[in-house]
Amino acid sequence: MDIQAHKLEFLSEYLRVNDETILLKLSNLLRQERQKRVKDKLKPMTQEELSSKLKRAENDILEGNVMNQEEIEAFFKKRP
Repeated sequence: MDIQAHKLEFLSEYLRVNDETILLKLSNLLRQERQKRVKDKLKPMTQEELSSKLKRAENDILEGNVMNQEEIEAFFKKRP
């Protein structure tokens, strides 16, 4: 069974649940699992990495390599 079939099966079961306690438990479980995945992907930076990023950002500002809010919004509106 592929992931889409699993999703459909789960959704079908979920829609049949009439107990709010069970729905809250399922929602909490899903939220906790998402938080774990995000936490697993995060990696703390060393002081040297942070300093390097800060220097690059400051250089970008000095060189004018920045975008304002309108430019950013326009950029993302163009993307598919």
